[in-house]
Amino acid sequence: MSALPISESEAARSVPGPWQVADGVLVADYTTSNMVKGGEFVARIIDAAEELNHHPDIDLRYSTVHLALLTHSVGALTELDVELAQAISEIATELGLG
Repeated sequence: MSALPISESEAARSVPGPWQVADGVLVADYTTSNMVKGGEFVARIIDAAEELNHHPDIDLRYSTVHLALLTHSVGALTELDVELAQAISEIATELGLG
């Protein structure tokens, strides 16, 4: 995947809900049944991020996982962000979160 900037509208069109673009960042909130399940979700996200060598900002608050994606080295959204968001969405689906 490319680290070239993409438009906010292109990023928003490329990923399924609950992803949205807010202030130039691709964000999503997922709710799990409890903190343990949230931690398991975060662990799976970390594995996917390591495979892509592209790392999200993650905030785990009890059962809610807030994610923010932006290619910091470019200062914009890129296809890397879209690819990771798609991978996270697949993980969420596998875990019954979305």
